[in-house]
Amino acid sequence: MTGADGPRLATPAEFPEMMALLDRYFAYENGGMRARLPFVYDPERSDRHAVVVEDGRIVSHIAAIPQTLSTGTEGETVECWGIGGVATDRRYRGNGHMSRLLEFWLDRMTERNVALSDLGGNRQRYAHFGYENAGIEYRYSLTERSFDGEPIASDAATVAVDTGGSDEHLEALHRIHEAELYRVVRDPAGSRTVFGQRGLETIVYDDGDEPAYVCLTRESRSPTVEEFGGSEAGLEALLSHLLAVLDLNELTARVPPRHPLEPVFARHSSFWTARPHRKVRICDLPTLLEAFAGQLEARWLESGRTEHGSIELGIEDESDERDERAESVRIAYGPDSVTVEPGTERPDVELERTAMTSLLFGMPDRTADLRTGDPFLETALPLRFFVWASEHV
Repeated sequence: MTGADGPRLATPAEFPEMMALLDRYFAYENGGMRARLPFVYDPERSDRHAVVVEDGRIVSHIAAIPQTLSTGTEGETVECWGIGGVATDRRYRGNGHMSRLLEFWLDRMTERNVALSDLGGNRQRYAHFGYENAGIEYRYSLTERSFDGEPIASDAATVAVDTGGSDEHLEALHRIHEAELYRVVRDPAGSRTVFGQRGLETIVYDDGDEPAYVCLTRESRSPTVEEFGGSEAGLEALLSHLLAVLDLNELTARVPPRHPLEPVFARHSSFWTARPHRKVRICDLPTLLEAFAGQLEARWLESGRTEHGSIELGIEDESDERDERAESVRIAYGPDSVTVEPGTERPDVELERTAMTSLLFGMPDRTADLRTGDPFLETALPLRFFVWASEHV
C-alpha cells in the first residue's frame, strides 16, 4: 500500500467513485444512497464529503451536512452539522482513517463556530469524540385493534408528491412542515427533495378544510411513520386509511414529545416507548446557548418563577489541541428576563463534554441532581429540538 492522501475534501470528479464505495456498504444497489438520501449526496456539493485515498482509490469517507434547526422561538435557529456515510473499505480498516476524518470535520466546525453536530450509530463508538444521546422521541405502535371498530379507507387520501415536476400538494405540505416548532428548516426545493427520496411514501389527506400528511417507510418488518403534520382529524383519517389499505399487522410512528398531534397516536396506540432521539456533540457552548436564548427565556417566564440569579456553565478543558480555548457562558435570570452572555469567571458547573450534553438535553439523565439544585436549570431544561427521521443524515 502507498501512503494515504487525506483526509481532504472530495473533488467533483471523485463523486461517482465515492458513491460506489457507499453503495457497496450501505445500499447494496447502484445509486441507492443518492436516491435514498438526496439531501446528503448531492453531486453539486462534493465539499460536504471528506475522503482518504490510498493505492489510487477512495478507501474511507465521512460526510458532514449543515442543517439549520428551529428551536421553537420565531426566528431563532441553531446550526447543526449531521455526520453520515461513515465507511471504510474493509481492506483498509484499522488504520485510523475514520478517526482522522471525524477530527477533520470537528476542526472545521470549530473554525466556523458551529454549535452542534449530530449523528446516529453506536454510542460507545462515538462517545470518544464527544457525542452523547440527546433528546427524546416516542415510538407508538398502532394495530387494527387500536382503533374502535375496523380501520376505514378514505377517499380523501392520495399519494402526495410528483418529484418530477410541479405538484398541487407540495406547497401545502411545505407550509405545514414550516409551522412545526422543532424541525430542520427547509425551503420548498428542500421539501421536494425530502419527499422525493426513495423508500419514503408521502400520503396526503385533503378534504379542503383539514389537510394532513404522513411520510412512511415500508422497507423493514415494521412500517414506520417518519414525518407527519396537519390537522388532528386528517391525521386520524390517514392512520386508519393506512391500516385498512396496506393490510398492516402493525404501524410504528416516531413522534416528537409535546407535539400537538401526539394525543392522536396515544389514543390509538397499543404500546409505546420513549427513546433517545439523536446523539449530539456540543461543538461551541456559547454559540449553542445564545441560539437557544429565546427558548430558555420563554420557558422561564412561562413558569412564573420570581427568583433572581445567574449560573455559569463550562465544558472542562480537554487534552486535544482543538479544544484548548475555554468554553463557558453565563445565564442571568429574573422575573422579567433571561440573558445569555460569555462567561467571565470560573464556571459554577463545569462538566466533561458528554455530561454537558446530558445536562442540557436531558438523556441519559445522569445530571438530574444538578438541575434540581438550581431554579433556572430545573425550569428551563432540557433544551427542546427535533430532527424528523425523514431528514436524518
